[in-house]
Amino acid sequence: MARSDYLSRCLATMPPHVAILRAVECRLMGEPELPGPVLDIGTGDGCFAAAAYMRPVDIGVDVRPAASAEAGARGPSVYRSVAAADVTALPFRSGMFHSVVSNCALEHVPDDATALREIARVLRPGGQLLATLPSERFGELLGVTTAARALGLRRCADAYAAFFNRISHHVHVVGPEVWRHRMAAAGLEVVDHRYYFSARAHRAFDLCHYLAVPNLVARLLSGRWVPHPAMARPYERWLGRYYSEPLPQPIGAYQYLRSVKAG
Repeated sequence: MARSDYLSRCLATMPPHVAILRAVECRLMGEPELPGPVLDIGTGDGCFAAAAYMRPVDIGVDVRPAASAEAGARGPSVYRSVAAADVTALPFRSGMFHSVVSNCALEHVPDDATALREIARVLRPGGQLLATLPSERFGELLGVTTAARALGLRRCADAYAAFFNRISHHVHVVGPEVWRHRMAAAGLEVVDHRYYFSARAHRAFDLCHYLAVPNLVARLLSGRWVPHPAMARPYERWLGRYYSEPLPQPIGAYQYLRSVKAG
């Protein structure tokens, strides 16, 4: 898939705050080769895999049965197989997979040490884990947090950042060195780390949460976030600038890591 297609494809099925984030993640996660078999940890509703990958993912798992059922309903063009399973107790034999992908999932797992050991166990030697996660600056770079801090409202800024991490169910909001250490303890060596989502993009992402009320109503009434293409059109030009921006330096609101299991 051409990279320019990711944003429009995500906007066609996702609310705007999710679409801009997932579109950037499609670019990152879709870039490396993914030798199979491939395991997707945390499928969600399957929208990300449907947008990011040209070929079906071999197996997807999600701890939530409703989410795994929704992902599985997308059919074999997205996932060949989907199961409800906990990443801390994966129901697969050791060395079964050559690639594991985890898009914004590991930050929600309280026992991340066991999760990483399980991922390493099911990877064959030389296999890879591709993961995206919020960075240590996630809360600080949100739009409301930034505005409150600029007004000298430090306590309000901190409270909003904590609130947003709480409603996002973020258990781990830490930087790359922490993840390097945790992955190394599981036998995974980080070979690539990049921040993504600039402060400007993250402020737009925050604002989009409040602009997505019509999408929420549409989801409740029709079961779809975007029942008509007209709902997505106002966002394409505005969010396109953040989709096309270069990766931020030296910091971003999110981070991408690629690690390899020792051979």
